[in-house]
Amino acid sequence: MNTSPPPVPQPAPAPEPMPDSPSIMNVIENLLKQPVRLMQACKSGKGGVPAKLICIAAVSLSVFGVLLGTFSGGEQLWAAPLKIVLGMVVAVLICTPSLYIFSALDGLNGRLSQIMAVLLGMVALLALLMLGFAPIIWVFSTSTDSIGFMGFLVLVFWIIGLYFGSRLLVSTATSLGLQTTGYLRIWIVIFTVVTLQMSTTLRPLIGTSPDLLPTEKRFFLQHWLEQFNDENQAVRQK
Repeated sequence: MNTSPPPVPQPAPAPEPMPDSPSIMNVIENLLKQPVRLMQACKSGKGGVPAKLICIAAVSLSVFGVLLGTFSGGEQLWAAPLKIVLGMVVAVLICTPSLYIFSALDGLNGRLSQIMAVLLGMVALLALLMLGFAPIIWVFSTSTDSIGFMGFLVLVFWIIGLYFGSRLLVSTATSLGLQTTGYLRIWIVIFTVVTLQMSTTLRPLIGTSPDLLPTEKRFFLQHWLEQFNDENQAVRQK
């Protein structure tokens, strides 16, 4: 009878550190495949990884905004990308303090710079996914005139991007010492609502308007419902 003790499982090997000066493509590759390496590089302060994440997010969202702007053309070709990037910047600034507090409540003993690096990784991944969806947006923007459908399509892609970005946020925060995820998941819901409200605050992102920015306040659900009703009435009149 074999009485030898069962083999002790070996811990997974630690990921190899990134180069001292990683390129943009190297940062993108690690963001998609090994985000923990990015957090280690941010923690060590080498390679300017946070600045590269900001660059990736800004360029990706700008390209997505330009292709979204082709739905209406004209000033939307520059206004849509500008508003999308500006909206994300404002959302990050608004939600960073609550992210720091909620992650601390979940047991993460990290500095604000580390929390910011985790958030930048989430935003950069979200932006990359929106860049990947941009050709699909362009196809429909040049073949349909339905604002309601375009808005629904962008919303679906945005939720998908937020889902994968949130998964990265949780996994990288856990690698930095996060003990539980309850409060962090509440923050993810808050961040999602803030980004959706920013899309209404900086409207129009799709379609045209005589004003560059809105002159009245609206909750995003109210705005979407009114847009849906207006489009239904227009279809019936046709």
